[in-house]
Amino acid sequence: MSIVNTSDPSLVFHLGSLTPTAILAEIRNRTAMVSDQGDSESLEVTIQGASGQDHIGAGIRHVSKVTIQGEIGDFGLCSFGDGECNVDGNVGCFFGHSIQSGVLVVRGHAKACVGALGAGGLITIYGNAGARVALGLQGADVVIRGSVDANAGLGMQSGTLIIGGAAGAGLGKGMKGGTIYIRGEAESISPDIEEQRLREPDRLKIGLLMLKSGIKSTGKEFRAYRPVHADS
Repeated sequence: MSIVNTSDPSLVFHLGSLTPTAILAEIRNRTAMVSDQGDSESLEVTIQGASGQDHIGAGIRHVSKVTIQGEIGDFGLCSFGDGECNVDGNVGCFFGHSIQSGVLVVRGHAKACVGALGAGGLITIYGNAGARVALGLQGADVVIRGSVDANAGLGMQSGTLIIGGAAGAGLGKGMKGGTIYIRGEAESISPDIEEQRLREPDRLKIGLLMLKSGIKSTGKEFRAYRPVHADS
């Protein structure tokens, strides 16, 4: 069956039987039903059989917990909000695009443009990520445990990008606001940003975001970069 346990506030879908669009429609129907019963925080969703399809989980809101089993394609979990999602596999380009709130955790690698235009919430990638991570970030927090490709933080407006490994060329190009924390080395650093002294609030912020991501870190081994002439 494509949908299981429809009598309680949990749903199980299989992508071999339903498209991502059909799954979203069913989730929205169930969200409305649960909300009418005054218990909207309890809804849990499991999506099985992901094998690289695009748009998986895009538009999901007001679901307390989402679990996606398998690899997902481009534009996964776009505009996510008000919940927590764990992806047990790799993700494609533009994962978490325009995230509004909540927590997205990927226990694998990601392609380009993770968290692009994200306004709120937290995205964590346990592996490596491609180019243009945090593209145009507008307030969300993005944590990459591994390394990233070129132009990380491109055009960031606000928010936080934490890179646990190394970065490609052009780190922080066109960055207008926010902070990049990096532990490894960057192939090159844009003249639009400058290194600033890592202060106690920086270490606390890194530690808290890493803790929320399920990663232990004191933050002491990172360096902080902000736009040139930005307030520290």
